[in-house]
Amino acid sequence: MSGLLIKGNKIYTEAGVIRGAVLIKGGRIQSILTDAREAEPFNGSVVDAGDNAVLPGLIDLHIHGGGGWQLETTDPAAVRGFTRYLPSLGVTSFLPAVGGGTRDEIIGALRCLSESMKDNSEGAKILGIHLEGPFINKNKKGAFAEERLLAPSVEIMEEFMLASDNAIRYVSLAPELDGAYALIKYLTDRGVVVAGGHTDASYEKTIEAIDNGVRVSTHTGNAQRGIHHRQPGALLAYLLDDRVYCELIADFYHIHKAVVDMVIRLKSTDRVCLISDSVFVSNLQPGKYNFLGNVVTIDEEGWSRLDDGTIAGSTKSLLDGVKNIVQNLSYPLEEVTKMSSLNQARLLGIDNKKGSISVGKDADIIVLDEDFNLLYTFIEGELAFDYNRDKDRQLLNPAAGEFLISAG
Repeated sequence: MSGLLIKGNKIYTEAGVIRGAVLIKGGRIQSILTDAREAEPFNGSVVDAGDNAVLPGLIDLHIHGGGGWQLETTDPAAVRGFTRYLPSLGVTSFLPAVGGGTRDEIIGALRCLSESMKDNSEGAKILGIHLEGPFINKNKKGAFAEERLLAPSVEIMEEFMLASDNAIRYVSLAPELDGAYALIKYLTDRGVVVAGGHTDASYEKTIEAIDNGVRVSTHTGNAQRGIHHRQPGALLAYLLDDRVYCELIADFYHIHKAVVDMVIRLKSTDRVCLISDSVFVSNLQPGKYNFLGNVVTIDEEGWSRLDDGTIAGSTKSLLDGVKNIVQNLSYPLEEVTKMSSLNQARLLGIDNKKGSISVGKDADIIVLDEDFNLLYTFIEGELAFDYNRDKDRQLLNPAAGEFLISAG
């Protein structure tokens, strides 16, 4: 036998936690071994994880950048830098999120990402593009610039789809806006996942939107009408409707940890998709930065805000969210892996290839120690991150300082 063998006492497979080994050939999981004797003829590369956790690679559906790398860009080198950076966070595949620029800037970013997908030979794999904006409600715009927002339009979306070479897989929009239902139909007819985001819709209007094809709640609890006992709002509609997946930022800053717990209890671990929503300033030094025409301040704890106090994306990783939910909310790691990997793959319709450690799927695997420190990341069977090898490697954008206005 040749290929790669990952041995471990805690391998989190789709069928349960086992002691054994994962045999990888041709970038895919060929077999899962539970008898040590089965591995005896093996003469390829071996990684012994011991008592460390062997998990499916993380899939981030909603990420704008990080490490000084910006995805709303026309620079393919920036996208390549970011895909090489993500394995150091345990992310093996993702949807880059764009939509905060002008119409022309969005088109430029879509073209760049589309071309980058075709040359995605290094690092985390781009599964498609997440268009968040510009079809959002100005009353729930968050860090988006109001002057760049547009009314939902099939014509504009056709322009975006053309620019992306049909790579847009996921669209967040405000379904209560005029023209939204026609746009939702256009998207769902093409197999694009539609999410309700940056929305001021009522409970009733949100249920109507779900009836029309909305299937995800964008960063649940943030930039959407909340719960009042007489006016339950969009949030409760998404929480109670079993047709809907809920994106969830679990940094305990965007949402209080008790509300994170409530969302998971109401939706179950089968209907929550953990996301980072991280932006390019993630992992950079504290200070003021230029960010898509705004000034963003990163404080000593790493939180990102506009000058008026509005939260401007996240500076924490998806892996941070996994750690928070296990350590602070006491959810079993095997359940949390559904929310960080499998549910995302199911939502995108690629769970036959990704999302879990299962025979026949891509060998996207990470290894964590007991403190959730990342030791290894494998992407389609290739070692993309090794802590001992890469801990001193320059993965942050060396040009990130150009966006710094003032430090501290």
